[in-house]
Amino acid sequence: MINNWEATYFDFNGEKLLSIARSAYELGIELFVLDDGWFGERHNDDSSLGDWFVNEEKLQMPLRQLVEKIHALGMQFGLWIEPEMVSENSKLYRDHPNWVLRSPLRDPARSRYQLVLDMANPEVVDYLEHIFAKLIEENEIDYIKWDMNRSISDFYAPSLSPKMQSEMAHRYMLGVYDLADRLTSRFENILFEGCAGGGGRFDTGMLYYFPQYWC
Repeated sequence: MINNWEATYFDFNGEKLLSIARSAYELGIELFVLDDGWFGERHNDDSSLGDWFVNEEKLQMPLRQLVEKIHALGMQFGLWIEPEMVSENSKLYRDHPNWVLRSPLRDPARSRYQLVLDMANPEVVDYLEHIFAKLIEENEIDYIKWDMNRSISDFYAPSLSPKMQSEMAHRYMLGVYDLADRLTSRFENILFEGCAGGGGRFDTGMLYYFPQYWC
């Protein structure tokens, strides 16, 4: 596997990615993974988490075309996602500010410009399943890197009643497992890898759904 992150960070287009893939293929590498920065207006780490729509202007081609070119080399194609997170500077947050974990009595704690989605909310899980299933189906993805780059600090879910807030952490993880179960069941031939590259989580329960984990 080769991942473009350390080579490019957010500074890439389709041709730069293909150049990396060609060199990797010559070395016998079988999987190319496109990391952070392919979606929304994601040119740095302060925006667009939650806006899982391909930035074709940045890639200078549709994502499917890039995938087809990678496949034509004889390599598989993988994609980085961070489903549980949202940027305040995002369309998703502007449309659904009530979808994040935050106490009604104080400002949320921010880390890496990210807030955490309320995975105890079935609406959030349904939305994420729809957006990622569509992305996978339309682009013939072979591998998904599921990241979590910050820990939870605001233990209050707007979707739960005040009496149920003590259940928030448990219900949050049930929502995460539900989403993982839906996607891995629907796409049995895709390799899903868990990741906590920023130290956000290492949960052995995720190994039930993902056969490997970047811890």
